[in-house]
Amino acid sequence: MTILERRLMDHLLLELEASNGRFQSQLKHRYPRLTSYDLRLCTYLKSNLSTKEIATLLNITPDSVKKAKHRLRKKLLLKPCDRWSEIVVGL
Repeated sequence: MTILERRLMDHLLLELEASNGRFQSQLKHRYPRLTSYDLRLCTYLKSNLSTKEIATLLNITPDSVKKAKHRLRKKLLLKPCDRWSEIVVGL
């Protein structure tokens, strides 16, 4: 990834997170134990990004994203059959 592509991606990520400020504050209010990383992951899930896309944005492996999603499910007290799209849109 070139420097220009990286700057563009960083700018897009900032815009995405800024536009979801209300969503993140509702999440933080409902689940105060969530970290900033958890909130960022929820924002990406709400945007319907795939595991591979999230991994690229966070510069980690897809397996790391899967583990982070699993930990997030535990923090949110979700069942394995619950779908992310139903959960994050409901907030």
